Amino acid sequence: MKLAIADPPYPPLFSERRDVPGGPLRVTSRSRSRRWYGDGPRAATDSPIADFHPDAGVWDDITEHRRLIERLVEEFDGFAIATTHDGLDAYRPLPIGAHTAVWHRPTALPGGGRIINRWEPVIVFVPEERRGREGLRVSDVLTANAPRAGFVGAKPPEWTRWVLDMLGYDPATDELHDLFPGSGAVAAAADGMLPIPALERTSG
Repeated sequence: MKLAIADPPYPPLFSERRDVPGGPLRVTSRSRSRRWYGDGPRAATDSPIADFHPDAGVWDDITEHRRLIERLVEEFDGFAIATTHDGLDAYRPLPIGAHTAVWHRPTALPGGGRIINRWEPVIVFVPEERRGREGLRVSDVLTANAPRAGFVGAKPPEWTRWVLDMLGYDPATDELHDLFPGSGAVAAAADGMLPIPALERTSG
């Protein structure tokens, strides 16, 4: 089987604001991709950039995320995409057979809003031949803390092993691709079972 793990820069964060009290609402967007992977504005307290790409801003275009999932459906037997709760719509409609799993992060830091976001979705497309009850059965919820130090967006080793279990990864027969190597956490968590070839990062 040909499998892929995709952890692209997340879609932009959209919000509403009023320029003056009582004034009309307008929609604003903040780039996550340029802040964490490109040349966007950063705070002095921000973590280091994992993998600098001057063209990171292309991922602020929602259609790039749609192109990514279409590419994965066309080129791979199974795949997983990491995204945000507010980024799921960038990938819809999901292919028939896709499943949305949940990474629960108990110690995630609160943001500026009332609701503290402590989960991230993972879109999982299991190869058709591996959707039955045979073999290891895996929960669609993982509770694991994000790494305390290092790069923003880095996943803990438990996350990668969980995703591989959901895909039914077999190191003896499967070809595994890490489309967005970033900090190298996916390759490290695969325990050297197979070398994970990094595909050329493209926007389409």
